[in-house]
Amino acid sequence: MMYEAVTIDKSILYIEQHHVDTFKMMARKLDNYSYLVKVGGLGQMDSWIIAFNIWLFLLPDDDLLIKTDETSLYYTANVLIYNAFKDDTHFQNLKERIDATPELFYLSTLFLATGLNKWVLYVMKKYQLLAIFERTKYRSYFDALSGSEDEIQLFLEDQAQFVKAAVQELRECSFAQMIKKCCDEAYFLYVDHYQQSNIQDRKA
Repeated sequence: MMYEAVTIDKSILYIEQHHVDTFKMMARKLDNYSYLVKVGGLGQMDSWIIAFNIWLFLLPDDDLLIKTDETSLYYTANVLIYNAFKDDTHFQNLKERIDATPELFYLSTLFLATGLNKWVLYVMKKYQLLAIFERTKYRSYFDALSGSEDEIQLFLEDQAQFVKAAVQELRECSFAQMIKKCCDEAYFLYVDHYQQSNIQDRKA
């Protein structure tokens, strides 16, 4: 499964190996829900890395420190999106739920990864950046710096255009609506399907 390819260097936060191991353990446990991770403005593997990072965002705030190394400076969109999640009321409500479980958090990250990926595509379409979308079909966002010098320069130019559009779009309500919708859908799935499945398994 694609979540097995998640590695510590794909995090936009300073983390340790046990974070990666815990995420993969939960992914294996809830492998039946992997179908929730879908493509959007970025490809399938990138969507899994997005899921991993959103899962990290749900850790206690004391554990969160965004990377400031040289590589991370190329990914200005990551900082923008991280701050947008951190400032979103619906996301914070999820993070602070008293009845939250690791399973609820994990399922929420799958919905949010797909929601964010589709929001990225929405921004590209709305702000006429589909040329960037076409290029993402042939390169991984999180591996962009492994390309040639010309490819990296083009990636930086694309990122600057996307960040400019995303900053403008974040003044609208689409991002907050996306997070609310994803959090609601994750909770309903958790209550109606995951918890019910566990009850039936215990009765069997």
